[in-house]
Amino acid sequence: MRGPRQVLFALVLVVALLAGCSKAPNKPALNLPVADDAVSAMAISLSSLDVSSAPLASSPTAAQAELALIVAGMDGITPTVTPGVITYDPANPNASAVLHYSWPLPSAPWTYDVTVPLIDNGQGWKVEWSPAVVFSQLNTTNRLVHTHTTAQRGAIIGANNQALVEQFTVVKVGIDKTRVSGDAAVASARALAGVVGIDPDKYATQVANSSAKAFVLAITLRQGSVPAQVASITGAIGVEGTAILPVTDGLAPEVIGVIGDATSEIITASKGAVLSGDQVGLTGLQRRYDAQLRGTPGDKVTIAGRRTTAASSPTSSASASASASKASASASSSSSSTASASSSTATSATAAASVTPVVVYSTNPVQGKDLTLSLDLDLQQKAEAVMQAIAGPAAVAIIRPSTGGILAVANSPGSAGQPDATFGQYAPGSTFKIATSLALIRKGFTADTIMNCTSSANVDGQKFHNYSDFPSSKVGRIPLKDAVAQSCNTAFINEYGTIAGPDLQAAAASLGVGVDYDAGFPVNYGIVPKPASSAQKAQEFIGQGGVLASPVTMAGLTSSVAVGHTVIPYLVEETKPTSTAAPLTPAEAATLQQVMEYTVQTGSGRVLKGLALGAKTGTAEYGTGASLPTHAWMICFTSNDLAIAVWVKDGSSGSGTAGPIIKQLLS
Repeated sequence: MRGPRQVLFALVLVVALLAGCSKAPNKPALNLPVADDAVSAMAISLSSLDVSSAPLASSPTAAQAELALIVAGMDGITPTVTPGVITYDPANPNASAVLHYSWPLPSAPWTYDVTVPLIDNGQGWKVEWSPAVVFSQLNTTNRLVHTHTTAQRGAIIGANNQALVEQFTVVKVGIDKTRVSGDAAVASARALAGVVGIDPDKYATQVANSSAKAFVLAITLRQGSVPAQVASITGAIGVEGTAILPVTDGLAPEVIGVIGDATSEIITASKGAVLSGDQVGLTGLQRRYDAQLRGTPGDKVTIAGRRTTAASSPTSSASASASASKASASASSSSSSTASASSSTATSATAAASVTPVVVYSTNPVQGKDLTLSLDLDLQQKAEAVMQAIAGPAAVAIIRPSTGGILAVANSPGSAGQPDATFGQYAPGSTFKIATSLALIRKGFTADTIMNCTSSANVDGQKFHNYSDFPSSKVGRIPLKDAVAQSCNTAFINEYGTIAGPDLQAAAASLGVGVDYDAGFPVNYGIVPKPASSAQKAQEFIGQGGVLASPVTMAGLTSSVAVGHTVIPYLVEETKPTSTAAPLTPAEAATLQQVMEYTVQTGSGRVLKGLALGAKTGTAEYGTGASLPTHAWMICFTSNDLAIAVWVKDGSSGSGTAGPIIKQLLS
């Protein structure tokens, strides 16, 4: 058993041994100040890849020239550098500091630490520059090169597992200015623009302002679609490549969207995930789900040979190095040209270091995830073919009531690229009387409840009429089913006191109208505002007064009636909204089905007899003036699980304008 003196001796011995094995002190020798400020300043300089004002023991100008050479192949990516632990020499004015590097590569950050030497030369602490300050394996013969490999983009799949978007062989058509120049190039640009159908003035300006050896893209066409006249235009060439395109030209463009070169805004917003030259979604679902579809790229950083000017090293000739750096940086502006980045400086180089490339960081690309939609390719193509022949703005939506899936949405050329089918905001007119009917049913009405269909109605001084050719035989006391079938405005307006504003909003919501849901894409589910007056409430009863809808809205309403429960239309399979409204009861649905079927049998929906089970027509005035134009609407559901809504901006009637369009769709 040890005594107290032995224990004390052992403790003293342990302390002495620990003191002898201790690390270099964390305070500088010779009463020098700490180096924290110098290390922090160096980290900030390296984070901006600009050491021209950094605290260096040698020429900052020469170091900056060499740094530019080192990172010229890094595709413009800049690291974040943060200071770490500083260790001081116990007897000399020397120290070392750890710098933490993080390069935000598109796939994931590339991180590592370097240890850099410092010296206090009487003018404060300075970093002793060498390429190893950037990466430990760098020296005066090599540099860093980033290679970026994009992942295979995910597909967009429709109903029945049919591809809606695929990879195709394409031809990039443009003017090659190495083959034609000056005024001749501008003339060729105008000729090419005329042949491929683009703006000749805009394209001619692009060609005129481009560099002398540029290839100026005019248009990208599918293989086999290049006009034969292109071959006869001086300087016009086609470059074959691949592109992700819809399976047919013009397939749901407002919904699916397009892919193209990443814009500066997209690159900035990606925070390093997207580089210049990457193909990304620019519009529609391709844009919204770009990260999912794009996948994760592969990144590789290689230490490669560095080219230098004859009889000169980068550190001995700052101006020569800067010149070489600019040339190399220009050549490596896209990830696919890193190999040419080093060779591009050959015009100013007469010697090259022989360095075996070494990969110091690598990740493999991960394919993008497919996006599955409810769109039915055959129905979509048919809808587009029908709408292509419609003059003026018009749109259609087709939904499968049993699922709520949107099967087709198409806009006419007159919609000029506006997504009217999905996001249109137009008064639905008398088609909205189905929602008003539900509000009345919830007050005790049945299909046979008698209503007062007068020749006119007056609410708070505002006079309402029926449409101009309303059958006089139906004026008087008629049942609800006839008020719907014949679309009597006054029968509903005369009940404006029966229903409160919230009652109408609640009824509409039970049919999927007037409540905003996240459906995974831009869609208008309708707007049913709280009425500010009795007159506005009366207007809302007949689908005006601030009530707005898209064809998807009204096809959803029709679907709810068809299946007897609230249907919220969806397009993206992984994003199916759930109704938050009071549910539609079987009894309510049965009455609504009855009145819509009655409309086909005896009313304004007779144009669809034999094609649809239930329907409703509508018109809605818009604009200002004494004689107002009208939107024409028609909605219907069929025995084969389809619900359709058609809107035509300018139409005389639902049955006469929208009805024939539905007949074509169902034929």
